[in-house]
Amino acid sequence: MASKFTRIASMSARNSRFNLLSKAYFSSFPDHLVVAMPALSPTMETGAISKWNVKVGDKFEVGTSLCEVETDKATVSFDATDEGYIAKILVSTGDIKVGQPIMVTVEESDAVSAFANYTHTGDAAPAPVAAPTPAAAAAPTPVAQAAPARTSTPSSSSSDRVFASPLAKKMARESGTTIEAIADQLAAASSAGSGPNGRIIAADVMRASTMPRANAGVAAAASASTATATASVSPQPAAIASTAPSSSVGGVYTDFQLSDLAQTLAARQTHAKQVVPHYYLSVDLNLSELLKVRGAFNAQAASMKKKGVELSVQDFMVKAAALAMQQVPDVNGSWMDTFVRRYDQVDINLVMGAGSFVATPVLRDVTARGLSSIATEIASFEDTLFSESGASALTENSEKMAVGTFSIHNLGMYGVKSAAPIVLTPQACALSLGAIVQTVIPASGAAAGEQDWAVAPIVTATLSCDHRVVDGAVGAQWLAAFKNLVENPVSMLL
Repeated sequence: MASKFTRIASMSARNSRFNLLSKAYFSSFPDHLVVAMPALSPTMETGAISKWNVKVGDKFEVGTSLCEVETDKATVSFDATDEGYIAKILVSTGDIKVGQPIMVTVEESDAVSAFANYTHTGDAAPAPVAAPTPAAAAAPTPVAQAAPARTSTPSSSSSDRVFASPLAKKMARESGTTIEAIADQLAAASSAGSGPNGRIIAADVMRASTMPRANAGVAAAASASTATATASVSPQPAAIASTAPSSSVGGVYTDFQLSDLAQTLAARQTHAKQVVPHYYLSVDLNLSELLKVRGAFNAQAASMKKKGVELSVQDFMVKAAALAMQQVPDVNGSWMDTFVRRYDQVDINLVMGAGSFVATPVLRDVTARGLSSIATEIASFEDTLFSESGASALTENSEKMAVGTFSIHNLGMYGVKSAAPIVLTPQACALSLGAIVQTVIPASGAAAGEQDWAVAPIVTATLSCDHRVVDGAVGAQWLAAFKNLVENPVSMLL
């Protein structure tokens, strides 16, 4: 099967339609986007809308076919890459130039009726046909807890306004912050939203989760404004949640406050499970040779009185995963909406801890590192995470807690045989490792009359893949390379 990366050209025209040519305007109308005719092929200058698949008032979601467009090469579907409501269709059918506005969308259904008499006047702010007499603006209600750097109240000034997709706003709320705080974090990092005209999208919210908080009070304000919240976000900066209950009803239930990191991780997992087309591949690994090599290395280090930590099975697995990326590099990539990005460096997140103590520290450039270096850093992560004084230092370190290109979940210590982890975007794959189990296997090369079975230490490895980036055959090739490295550990040293 051909690599996914050889088919990006054919995919980009289909997936780049809605997010490059939308324009946001400031006017007396409610918040809206004026969507222009996109270029659905590299040579397209005009297109003919042959059929509208939606009408005014219809709700659309990601992937909804809005209309069918006849280009200079074929008839293709113009699909939505966001969600919202159709407020106005500006053209019916016929030839339309690329860049000419074709429709208006809004985020809330209540705003649709305001565009009944809407006309588009060009690149300037659109004007209504009959402008109503403006009512006196109500005085804003002050927020006592915090003063965010930005305000989400609509304004005629673009500097006071934050444009974001509904999904981005939802993810911000679920992670215990506000979209204004996300915008401030991006601005502090000299960055902006990656959507059209700087619009903040879901990927920006996930990117901001790895940055320092720009305003600690914003999270408290967001929690106070949520009707279902029972307590404000914990003011402590540590990413580890307190084990003390935040509220309790005797004999009925107990509520525990979540840390910022736990809320962010939960939001990422929810988003990933909703939008990533997961599939899973599993393979059994024979660790007989690996345990022999590990024992020899540790014995030699002990005899030479070398300082450092003993090598673990996990250290070999991490190294093997990185080396397998060299053989099947397509796995070390990300889905970027209109293209697939492949990384040259392998950075692996280790999912460590449980419950309130879950963290995902990153090992940088694993391919270029030796087993001893990997073992030392993993041991440092473990010692720091589970120490009362060091946990905050680790989880607040943006470099150590950054998003890598691949994740490993080691559940063997819990006796779990196998698991299917969630792929955390923007990564394309995640690997889970189960418990080492003594298993009866066929004996290879057994002569007639000899025992034709043996007992070997077997571990099940499961690879979760994003099918948009990694095809089934590519995932299988990576697992085969990984299995060969684990079962022939000396090859890792070559």
